[in-house]
Amino acid sequence: MLSFRSCLTMAILVVAWGSSFAADQLAVWQYGAGTIAAQPAEIGALIPAEALIASDTEMVRVTLAEAPQCHLTLSPHSRMHLTAADGHLFVYLDEGVLQANIGNKGPYSDVHVLGAAIDVRVTGTLFVVERVKGDTDYVALVEGRVRVNPRRDVALALSEQTHAIDLTARQGLGGTVQGGLMAVDTLTGRPQLTTGGGRGVQQNAMTKVGGWDEDVAMALTNGFMFDDLSHPIADQLRSQISDQVSHEVVTEVTKQVTDTIVLQIIGGAAQPLAGPPTPPQ
Repeated sequence: MLSFRSCLTMAILVVAWGSSFAADQLAVWQYGAGTIAAQPAEIGALIPAEALIASDTEMVRVTLAEAPQCHLTLSPHSRMHLTAADGHLFVYLDEGVLQANIGNKGPYSDVHVLGAAIDVRVTGTLFVVERVKGDTDYVALVEGRVRVNPRRDVALALSEQTHAIDLTARQGLGGTVQGGLMAVDTLTGRPQLTTGGGRGVQQNAMTKVGGWDEDVAMALTNGFMFDDLSHPIADQLRSQISDQVSHEVVTEVTKQVTDTIVLQIIGGAAQPLAGPPTPPQ
């Protein structure tokens, strides 16, 4: 049974996805304590382009505003920022460890995750990236495929022609600012985004055995059951709101939607609404 806080959180997020996003609002804060542009973040807060996203002492999870099946989870004491241009989304890992769960990319032709030395081009996959002290990066691929390049500025500084390495599931690859890309590793265990322990992603994935179906980050940050319940509702409400009510009454309608969803979830499972709320007279 969902807690009252969980119900309210899902209602906030559903209303957010039922609304239109400004062009520079790239993500929605979904879980955890941290900051957006040095200001305390709240569940459901919209995250603009270039704003620094920082986790505190627990994991932080954000979901792409225009691609709600894409989730980015930061380990504690990590930082990143997002930009978008010409149909491409760029995720810059400024510090720490990031897990990317990339599903349907929505309007984006591709997603890039950039560390200090590497540029990971994503198609549809699940992987973990760490920015290690000393301007060294490591990407560990759990499933899917990614293409890894040295960052363009790194390749130019090394006077090397940019070349790509394609990783398949259960492979890892490091890169440094001083030396470019390293050799490909075969991983023996699933890399996890954890809350501590002092072991890097590479060491963890090379010494652990198995556990490929486990996902500590998603288990810890998915307490609201957001993925399972709210997307179908959000899709229906977005269509109903845009097709059947005018701009002037959206605020009042979304309030009715929020109240209705909370009552439905508290009373049992979240079921699709039979029809849109009645617009105010």
